[in-house]
Amino acid sequence: MPVPDYGGLRVDTNANDEVARWIFPKAMPGLARLAQTIERPGYLLKLCGSAGELAALLPGKWTIHPPGYFMMAAREHAVARMTAGYTITAKRSGAVTRAQIFCDTGALAAEGYAAETADVFIFDRIVTQPAHRRKGLARALLSELHAYRQDDGKTQVLVATEAGRALYAALGWQTISPYSTASRQP
Repeated sequence: MPVPDYGGLRVDTNANDEVARWIFPKAMPGLARLAQTIERPGYLLKLCGSAGELAALLPGKWTIHPPGYFMMAAREHAVARMTAGYTITAKRSGAVTRAQIFCDTGALAAEGYAAETADVFIFDRIVTQPAHRRKGLARALLSELHAYRQDDGKTQVLVATEAGRALYAALGWQTISPYSTASRQP
């Protein structure tokens, strides 16, 4: 779960390509101070703001990632059916749910996470493998994760890539803000 840190929120992901991420709702001095302390790759800084705003707060040796978009669900999710030839599994552990979709060969085709806080329901790391795209798997993931939501009144949010933004907009999501990410170069 996120913990307050440097004026933003820190999430210790401990994933293969990411140790931790800090999320800031706006450009602030704490983000700039934090950037000065990070010397290794795997620690990401994220800002609800433009790439230019984020870059202005960073010292050298940081890389700005492709643009993202902070989005909010504007309507309830429609239940999505699973595409033939695929199966979905999900497991909730505390406030976090992980859903995975496997094709009939057993290979992982798509996966995603959701976390529920006191205020919001957050969809995270929704990824469909390239060979399995355009088959409704992302919709099925969202539907499955949504089914694990314990409080239907919570605002639903996510961060989309440029490609994902069109999908989420078609599903009734609204862009709230640009979303920028930076990481240290090795």
